[in-house]
Amino acid sequence: MSRRDRRIGGAGRPRSSAPVALVTGAGRGIGRATAEAFAAEGWSIVVAELRPALGRRTERALRRAGADTRFVATDVARPGSAERAVRTALARFGRLDCLVNNAGVVTPGPLARLPRPALDRMVDVNLKGALLVSRAAIPALARARGSIVNVASQLGKQGLGDYAAYCATKFGVVGLTQALAGELSPLGIRVWAVCPGLVDTQLARRAVGITGRERAGLIRPASVARAIVGLATGHRAAPSGAAVDVLR
Repeated sequence: MSRRDRRIGGAGRPRSSAPVALVTGAGRGIGRATAEAFAAEGWSIVVAELRPALGRRTERALRRAGADTRFVATDVARPGSAERAVRTALARFGRLDCLVNNAGVVTPGPLARLPRPALDRMVDVNLKGALLVSRAAIPALARARGSIVNVASQLGKQGLGDYAAYCATKFGVVGLTQALAGELSPLGIRVWAVCPGLVDTQLARRAVGITGRERAGLIRPASVARAIVGLATGHRAAPSGAAVDVLR
């Protein structure tokens, strides 16, 4: 029987014999690499992605690799979207073992000149989105005694000029991680943040203006994905609430 074999249980709901991860922003970059890394470990994946074309592309790639997966269009900052993503996980697989809050946006620039919509979007996606999706997922994660991994940044530990709003959101993600670790410990839910340096993603390259040969020194998305999946699977040890650096 395949490790991804599924069974039917309870009220006719489909259930997965494999653990299930919900990854936000899974259409590209760190999110897609994380979905692929979970799939390689035999997990089922919910691809929660704002852009349908990217989400479906990831879904197709994972299925070609043999993973059991489901795409759900998700704007983590929009009311009801987080709940819909969690409902999709439970309806499709009957369980949820790990939430990865990866969705993020960045618009650099001096705070005094930063357009208000850009500031609002960073707060809404990077911080409020992590709050909302975590809130929606907690009951299911408690049943599984699962985990939450929040994708923060080195800019969640040290401020940098022209990135004030982004830094504020990522410092907030680290604080959220620490607070939830204590709050959710009685439920058996572990919580971590990963704090990568500059990662070779389209989002980061555009924000920093890196092209061509300069990319050679950037962190690969797969390195961040390995850290995330290692924490979720227990292959990488860190206390709940830790903000784990990923620097290479």
